[in-house]
Amino acid sequence: MSLSYAPFDKDFKRKFLALPQILYSADNITQNIGDEKALLENRHILSKYFTFHPILVLSGKAPAARGAVTVYHGDNTAYFGFFESVKSTKAAQMVFDKAEEIAKSQGCTKICGPVDGSFWIKYRLKINRFEQPPYAGEPYNLPYYEKFFFNAGYRISYEYKSMRFGKMSAETDESKYTDRLAGKRLEGYEIVSPSAESFDRCLREIYRLLIDLYADFPAYKRITEEEFVGIYSKLRYVIDYKMVKLAYKNGEPVGFYVSVPNTGNLTSGRFTPKKLVNLLILRKNCGDYVMLYMGVSPEHHGLGKALVQSIKNELSENGAKSVGALIRSGKITGTYYAEYADFEYRYALFEKDI
Repeated sequence: MSLSYAPFDKDFKRKFLALPQILYSADNITQNIGDEKALLENRHILSKYFTFHPILVLSGKAPAARGAVTVYHGDNTAYFGFFESVKSTKAAQMVFDKAEEIAKSQGCTKICGPVDGSFWIKYRLKINRFEQPPYAGEPYNLPYYEKFFFNAGYRISYEYKSMRFGKMSAETDESKYTDRLAGKRLEGYEIVSPSAESFDRCLREIYRLLIDLYADFPAYKRITEEEFVGIYSKLRYVIDYKMVKLAYKNGEPVGFYVSVPNTGNLTSGRFTPKKLVNLLILRKNCGDYVMLYMGVSPEHHGLGKALVQSIKNELSENGAKSVGALIRSGKITGTYYAEYADFEYRYALFEKDI
């Protein structure tokens, strides 16, 4: 069957959205249709920051490969994401070629990906352990995508890992963490969990910390507090409050650690009343957590280990398993209790000069 670029007509959106549902099983699909539709219709909460250029390759009339280029005004790097493809080098290469053509036409000299529209939506490519089902928040893709990126002339710019831990107990406590937690408390630090009533305030406190702490992350773009709240307020339906920690000194927030129940791909796709009920049940009876976000103001040296131990105490009490998620290679957070990890997942971010 011949391959061709799809015109941006009335069927484009339907076929663009349909491709992941063709490629993945119900257990492995992590597509967020709501975000994708909003971006295609230029009504996403972040759409005002960029131009979004979707690409779709057809095999006959059926979708075969897709992607999208995001271009920010004043940035000479274009961001390539939402990539999906059947196992066809030619179909995939057509998407990569069109992405470069678009990026060059917008004055860009580099292209980076996968970045699904924004740092705040999803980025990075999974490159190992595809036999494991996706955990909550994991960028998940088909195993052959890495080869397509290399075939298209991309190189790895950053590498990441997630560590899978089995059930933790107090017997695995280490003094360098327990002593640090005790010491920070003696120094006047408070490490507490939010509640349903304080969730909104705590979310805003986390924003005010991470908006600068994360500024050196690849593909990072600053967003407003209200936009951050709009994106992450849905966490209220997922989080187990005791597995979120905020650190305060003299009443001021200075650090945070956000863990969520491992809901797998349950939060993907359309949000329905049935799905909400399932999430609430899972949150109440969770034995597996994903450690997603951590940050400490730089002047509060050593607070990271204390936050880690406060979460470790909760895991030990529950006998829960966990994933330390999406840590950039070389970061000290990748060493915390690393010797107890059963195995590692690996991810990469790619770039290409154009």
